[in-house]
Amino acid sequence: MNENVGEKIANEVFAIARSEGIPVLGMGPCAAMRDGPPGYRPEDLLPRASSMICFGIPVPRSVFRESRFVVQRIWRSQSLYYRRLDTLSLRLAQVLEGYGAQAAPVFGCAPLAVNRRGIVTGHLNQIRMAVLTGVGARGRNGLLLHSLYGARLMLGAVVTTASLPSLRMPETTEQGCPANCRICIDACPARAISERSGRVDVMRCLRHAAQTPFMSRLRFAILARSNPTAAATFMNQRAFDEHTTEVCSRCVAMCPYGEV
Repeated sequence: MNENVGEKIANEVFAIARSEGIPVLGMGPCAAMRDGPPGYRPEDLLPRASSMICFGIPVPRSVFRESRFVVQRIWRSQSLYYRRLDTLSLRLAQVLEGYGAQAAPVFGCAPLAVNRRGIVTGHLNQIRMAVLTGVGARGRNGLLLHSLYGARLMLGAVVTTASLPSLRMPETTEQGCPANCRICIDACPARAISERSGRVDVMRCLRHAAQTPFMSRLRFAILARSNPTAAATFMNQRAFDEHTTEVCSRCVAMCPYGEV
């Protein structure tokens, strides 16, 4: 695929994003993701993957404002946005295939995987994809930070065999968390954000924040130790879309980044 075709694809992708009300998008080479763990690299999702596209939709600020129904607002907003993002990932994959390339969507939530240590993971790390394509910076809360939208961006992505230029909209240089800011660390009721290591304990966060009435956590824990693939299937069938209620989003709601 020559350079002119790559630019033509990029122009069409950006045009679709604008028409769909997607304000943040970046694209670039997959090579920077190839140092990831085996099974969670672009070529593991799509052989000969060359480029990636990552885009985001901001959840409105008011969704996170404390009120009687804040949990229900967040829950519903996330469910609707994940569907919208996943649908757009599929649409972009179709566009890329129309140019003779192969393309695979990287869904925003489900399906997820379970690694050998029993930890829930995505098929690809969308936040890292967003950082590497210039969309934003990773914060201490483990989320993507953007100077216009703070920590409120929800992400979708695509990997493709097409060779695409490194582009993003809008052009921005994110500084990330201020050195002395620890608002999310102090606000996290699960103590899942480590000040020392700069990492987020995903499982500790999920155990506190996600209510899954249709999924037996005991059965999941047993499967995660003995058969991670079966654990992932069980979780994906029982714990996503409207089947899970997010009861805590303090790391998003209280993050001051980008709030002018």
